[in-house]
Amino acid sequence: MKNRFEAIPNPSCRFEIWDNETGEPVVHHDRLLTFASAKSAARVADFLNGSRSHRRRAGAAEWRVGDRDVGWGG
Repeated sequence: MKNRFEAIPNPSCRFEIWDNETGEPVVHHDRLLTFASAKSAARVADFLNGSRSHRRRAGAAEWRVGDRDVGWGG
């Protein structure tokens, strides 16, 4: 089963929280949820997915974000 929320890189070299159910980025209080690091974004995505062990799984989510990274950074 795919998680509803996941962290994905965006063109501005930040990481945003994506809602797989609506097919749109997550907006909270009229602000797009974006983060400077993949690790921070992954932790928030895991929290939103209701993970009880989000600390342990944050590393796995970070790797999922890294898999989508197409050479940004440098």
